[in-house]
Amino acid sequence: MKTAWYLGHTANDIADRVILVGDPDRIDRIAAQMDAPRFLPVRRGLRTVTGRHGGTPVTAVSFGMGAPIATVVLHELAALGASSFIRIGTAMYFPPAEAGVFTLSKTVFSHEGTSISYVDDPNAQRACASLNAAARTVIADAGEKLVEGKFASFDAFYRDMFPLEPEREAPIAAQLGRLEVQGVIAADMETSALVNAAHALGVSFTSLCVGTVDGRTRQKLDTDTMAERETALFACALAALTRHSAKTREPA
Repeated sequence: MKTAWYLGHTANDIADRVILVGDPDRIDRIAAQMDAPRFLPVRRGLRTVTGRHGGTPVTAVSFGMGAPIATVVLHELAALGASSFIRIGTAMYFPPAEAGVFTLSKTVFSHEGTSISYVDDPNAQRACASLNAAARTVIADAGEKLVEGKFASFDAFYRDMFPLEPEREAPIAAQLGRLEVQGVIAADMETSALVNAAHALGVSFTSLCVGTVDGRTRQKLDTDTMAERETALFACALAALTRHSAKTREPA
C-alpha cells in the first residue's frame, strides 16, 4: 500500500509506534506532549499527528467510535509499516477496577461483529505481552494504579452497555452482571476487534483505558478528574510505546 485508502497517508508520514484514540479532539492534547508535532491532512474526520517522545517517533490517530472504523485505521497503518499500537481512551469498569484507575487489556470477550473477519475464534487472542510489560513498568514508575485483565467489546452502545429506553434497563443490567461474573474488568466498543485484527496482521497491540463509567451503577467520572486522568494516560501511553521494542524506520 503506497497511500492509505481512507487515511490518505504514506509510510513516510507515520511512525512505527502508534496511539489509537477515539475522540479527535484528543489529538491536540496528545500533540502537546510530543516534540515537533506535525499534523497531517484530515480525511473523513480522521485526525493524525506525528511527532517525537523522548526522541522516538510516535504517531497518534483518531478513529471516532466503534470496531469497524477502528480496525480500518489499524489495518491501514499496519499496511504502511506501523508495528506497535496502543488504543487509549475511556471504558466502563468492573471490580477490581475503580473510577479513574487505568485498565490494561490482557484477554478479550468479543460481542462485536468485526473480529470474526480476522480470526476464527474471537475470544482466543491476547494483547501483546511485551507491550503490556512496558505499560506496567511506566505506570508503576508514575505511581499510578493499574488493573490488567479481560476487556469485553460491543457494537451497540445503547442496546448493550448503557440503556436509553426503560425497557433496556433490566436486560443490560443482567448482561453487565454476567460480565462481572466472567471476570471482565472493562467494556468498550473496540478493544476485542483491535486485539484480533492485530493478531491477524502480525502487529503488537494493547488497550490502555481510564475507568470512567461504573458498570454497576453507570455513574460517570466527573469532568475535572477525567481531565487530570487523561493527561496522565497520554503520558503513560507515550512512554510505554517508546519503551517497547519496535522497528527503527522513521517518518520523513
